[in-house]
Amino acid sequence: MCHHRRVRGGGGSHVSYPVSDSTSVFALNNGIAVDLAFFSRKKVHTLIASIPADKPEGNQLYKGNLSSYQLITSALGNDNNLSESSVLSDNIRRGLLASQTVSGLEQAAKDMFLRHIENEILGRRLKQLPKSQSYLKSVPPEIQVGTEWNNVYVNDVPVNLTCRYISQFAYLFVDNRNVAQMEQYMADYGQAFDAIYIMMRSKFGSENDVDGNGKIIIVFSQELSGGLLGYFYAVDKFPKIYFPNSNQGDIIYITTTSMYQGELVKATLAHEFQHMIYFDEHYNQGVYTMYTWLNEALSQAAEYYSGYTLLQQYRIREFLKGEYSGLSLTYWTDYNYGYCAIFIRYLIDQYQDQVIRKLCTTSKVGIAAVEEATGTDFNVIFANFARALVMSGTGDSTDEKYQFKTLDLKAIQAEGRGGLISTVSNINGNATYSDEICPYGMAFYSLTSNVKTIKLNWKGSIQGVGFALNR
Repeated sequence: MCHHRRVRGGGGSHVSYPVSDSTSVFALNNGIAVDLAFFSRKKVHTLIASIPADKPEGNQLYKGNLSSYQLITSALGNDNNLSESSVLSDNIRRGLLASQTVSGLEQAAKDMFLRHIENEILGRRLKQLPKSQSYLKSVPPEIQVGTEWNNVYVNDVPVNLTCRYISQFAYLFVDNRNVAQMEQYMADYGQAFDAIYIMMRSKFGSENDVDGNGKIIIVFSQELSGGLLGYFYAVDKFPKIYFPNSNQGDIIYITTTSMYQGELVKATLAHEFQHMIYFDEHYNQGVYTMYTWLNEALSQAAEYYSGYTLLQQYRIREFLKGEYSGLSLTYWTDYNYGYCAIFIRYLIDQYQDQVIRKLCTTSKVGIAAVEEATGTDFNVIFANFARALVMSGTGDSTDEKYQFKTLDLKAIQAEGRGGLISTVSNINGNATYSDEICPYGMAFYSLTSNVKTIKLNWKGSIQGVGFALNR
């Protein structure tokens, strides 16, 4: 049985704390100081999250959405030498200090552009390429190894291709300038994609076979350079009367850059195929717009289910180390990959594999899709998710809703610490930290042992939680 002890906090307030072997979790109420004396033998952390009642989301964050807060501490005894005041800088709040993932800004910029194009197409309600009208197709009608396909637009540059491999579910075409260097990978990629295709059809949904050949076309070209790993271009699903640069087929484009060959390319095949399925499923449902944050999260799920998680683990590790600072889950930025990757893993762990197909094949998008797929209020999910980021794997709590099951937060970090890491050094007593926070954003602070009380003041939609952990 869990007993409770009432402890007097600052300002005459009373806070009820659980007394048990499990973690002590306590709410930080607006303007009410909390006495930490009861937790003297545990490490105390503070999580501040913006959880708005109106559940905002979008593909661009406006500064008017931010909520402000102050975290104020007092010190044990009469130590007044630690007084300091800090306002976190704009570049931290916007996530601009976050280290870039291995695929770089080129991929992030391309993704932003492609998701914008997809929404524009959905909004115009254009008709996809009809299978029955083969004369509209650009793809060669009969494809064999050695079949040439010329003037194919890759990154808006006309390129000549040759089919170098045919698998059960894919035609692999290679830029003629890259045939020699890519030949060694063709069979491996073809077989890997076949496994990905079967998995994706089972767990996610189906693409529209607009070119009627029963396969996905994978194009490898040096026109995907720099940090651009790959992409799906929804324009290709439509005839040239709408888009002159449409290649009129079911196509995924992949880089030939040597440093990315192997697991990163295979992960990208799963990632980009998810984008194709997500677009087609929502197109079929008559959806007029989609939110990038959930679309990209589902592509992270595709990487996980395909078994190629090297890049995803890197992104999650960087997120836990501090890239979460200043980011909103429901407003996409170039730095959100790790955030959406770990959130979708939490949904899978809490609601099992079937949640993914429900998210892909619904007419709902974004937050509404998550609520429909899980049967749970999104704000409840996010609050539990945020707490899981602190407590999962620590041994301080056995509550299932605070746990990741397929992701070991301690093992994924080089430090072996697990959970979120504060972007600010441990906070001392007699300090004030002020900042702003995005909708569905988080700030995490660890307190030094000389902190006697903490108090959180805020304006906007903020929830504060304290954790007294054994670690």
